[in-house]
Amino acid sequence: MNALFLLPLWWRDGALSTWLVPELLLLPLLLGVLAGRWWPGTLATVLCFALLALAGDALVREVLDRPLNLLLDPLLLRAGYHFLSGSLGLGVAVLIAITAVLVVVLVVWGLSGLIRRTTALKSGRVGLTLAISAVVLIIIGLRGNSAPALRTALIDLTIAQTEQIQGSLQARARLLERAESPQLRAQAIPALAGRDLVVIFVESYGISAWGQEAYRDVIEPVASNGQEALRARGLEIMSTRLRSPIRGGQSWLAHASLLSGQRIDNDLAYREVLASNQDFLSNDLAATGHATLVLAPAIVRPWPEGQVLGFEQRYPAAALGYRGPDAGWVGIPDQFTLHRFSQIRATHPGPAFSLLLLISSHAPWLPGPPLLEDWSLLDHDPPWPDWTPPPRDRLVYLRDSERLRARYPESLAYSLAAVFAWAAQNLPPDAVLLVLGDHQPAAMITGNETSADVPVHLISTDAASFSAATSELGFSPGFAPTMEPSEFGLEDLREWFRSHNRTAAPAAR
Repeated sequence: MNALFLLPLWWRDGALSTWLVPELLLLPLLLGVLAGRWWPGTLATVLCFALLALAGDALVREVLDRPLNLLLDPLLLRAGYHFLSGSLGLGVAVLIAITAVLVVVLVVWGLSGLIRRTTALKSGRVGLTLAISAVVLIIIGLRGNSAPALRTALIDLTIAQTEQIQGSLQARARLLERAESPQLRAQAIPALAGRDLVVIFVESYGISAWGQEAYRDVIEPVASNGQEALRARGLEIMSTRLRSPIRGGQSWLAHASLLSGQRIDNDLAYREVLASNQDFLSNDLAATGHATLVLAPAIVRPWPEGQVLGFEQRYPAAALGYRGPDAGWVGIPDQFTLHRFSQIRATHPGPAFSLLLLISSHAPWLPGPPLLEDWSLLDHDPPWPDWTPPPRDRLVYLRDSERLRARYPESLAYSLAAVFAWAAQNLPPDAVLLVLGDHQPAAMITGNETSADVPVHLISTDAASFSAATSELGFSPGFAPTMEPSEFGLEDLREWFRSHNRTAAPAAR
């Protein structure tokens, strides 16, 4: 039993540093106190839950680079299933789900059998010796580094989850209080009256793309070429970095944080905000006289949240009319999404607020189609007649993390190149364009202990004066963001826009 509980600890720590979970030595004493035929099965169920929690903690730290939260993270099971289905196929995802259930049943059965075998130790000297040893070792283990081979894993788990749940409930109360406040009611944004605002989220575009040399060497030439093309068009570029509320996944929480003006870092908060009476950035722009539209090529199921978030016109995957090949989880290449946006935007007279949620740089970063210089070819069926998707490697996460690290910047470079090329050719006159990341990629790509910040690029004919009007977010010229961690988050962008007063007309084209 001890060996079983060491496995998730070794996975989480990345080392074989722990060798004993002393709380398990209390089992004989518990069986002596809790007499009855049902207690072995009950204790087995409780221990199985603890084992799953420890394994879940290791998994969440590996992917999202944060501890497990038992109040919030069960809500991610559905999203995880959809990711597996999209990445590996429906049959494999169903097989994994069935296997997981069978493993849980098997673990409970196995633990129950092992616990029943300890009943011989529940009385006499052996049981008493084990109980005394457990108490002594637990005291030593709770002292931290005094005995690194000991880990009071079950006690630590209980304490950590209690604190996390209390903190989550307090954060929920603060979030709901602010959602009901007049501060988050819709208000017009004078600086954007009569001009487009286009916000483009680039999937998995984290600050590590600039902070780690291997990734920066791929991204910098793309940014340099994009900067040259944009400046030739008379566009200025200002950049900064902001904290994302999440890491490794759950992009919709980053989108909602920007739109709501609140830090939303879990699905419970997301649902609570959507059910509240608060308004969003889209409502601010509607009050300014803008049409509001969102393009979401990753949305393939009903999406009522889009309407709640304030978008009058919503374009999920089916509405984009893409009939070309896809590459695994990514169905619609970013260049096609940008091209379709230009066509859709032309059907909406007057100023518009447009949110584009690009997806080509989503894990597992399979190679996509080439970037077409002639954008009109995207209207052909298919747009890439000579390109076929590469075969999907269903086990790449398990056996080839180096290949994932190599694919990541290449995939990101494609998305950024597409955005910069589109902006240089098709950004609506007098528009304000915000290009930003949603979150850092998984910890296996960035490493542990990295910042949660994401790059933010402001592009317009008057980007320097627009960003300087309220300068606290720290914008500087060019695409390269500062390497100093930000004091502000994506949730601060809504108020940043709302605090602007348009003091000068944008530069003429």
